[in-house]
Amino acid sequence: MTHTCRLGSFFSRCHEPAVGSCQYCDRGFCAAHGELLPTGEEICAREVCQRKRADLETHLRFRERALQRNQFGLCGIEGCGDERWGQCSKCQALFCEGHLTSRSESVREGYARFSRPASFCNHCLQRRKLWSKR
Repeated sequence: MTHTCRLGSFFSRCHEPAVGSCQYCDRGFCAAHGELLPTGEEICAREVCQRKRADLETHLRFRERALQRNQFGLCGIEGCGDERWGQCSKCQALFCEGHLTSRSESVREGYARFSRPASFCNHCLQRRKLWSKR
């Protein structure tokens, strides 16, 4: 963790003592520029990090509902009565052929970066842009 808050603009950076390190961007933040949650989460006040926090809550609810539908042999999308066909590479839920998209995903292992084929449900595909932001 950094010792001072790293939030603010380039020329007017806050230099108060850091109380946490954001779990999304790894920036140190002071008490005025972030939250230390009782669950152990540390999230700074940057808009993109707050959006990731909200998105994660939405995603976990979506995934839970999709997995519940899968237990009955159905596609993870609400209202779809088709049978499961394949698995989303991100949320691991099962979907019919019409609700999966084949793409490649960029993966980093250590210093190496490579692409590999993957399948995504529409929900996870839409989330990729937000989660690629730093």
